[in-house]
Amino acid sequence: MSDYISSIKSIPAPRHRVYERLSDLNGLASVKEHLPEEAKEKIQIEPIDRDSCAFVIPGAGRLVLHIVEREPEGTIKLATDQSPLDLTIWIQLIEPNASDTRLRLTLRAELNFFVQKMIGSKLQDGVEKLAEMLARLPY
Repeated sequence: MSDYISSIKSIPAPRHRVYERLSDLNGLASVKEHLPEEAKEKIQIEPIDRDSCAFVIPGAGRLVLHIVEREPEGTIKLATDQSPLDLTIWIQLIEPNASDTRLRLTLRAELNFFVQKMIGSKLQDGVEKLAEMLARLPY
């Protein structure tokens, strides 16, 4: 198992609003507008529902994420389903002050040694970029 953890991101919104937006994957439909231009052309986002979403990523294939656990206003746990990689993602939220939510992403991947050496740095970079993108969403 390999863990990839983002830095902590600050979101100027109350934790309950951030949690409501992120715990319903329908809210991710607008994520595509926040992607960098080069990623918009490469990543295909398939239809999304409350509990699952799918992306087609060149070189990685089709990645299906499904919410497997929700801890109200605290943690959202997603896992892959029908995907080339066995991944689990935790979105963790804390609220040190009213209207200041902190977000951290953790990605746990089941990778063999060689795959970890080949894509580990890309996964770390991806986790960091995803956390930044989630922090920039309107809440």
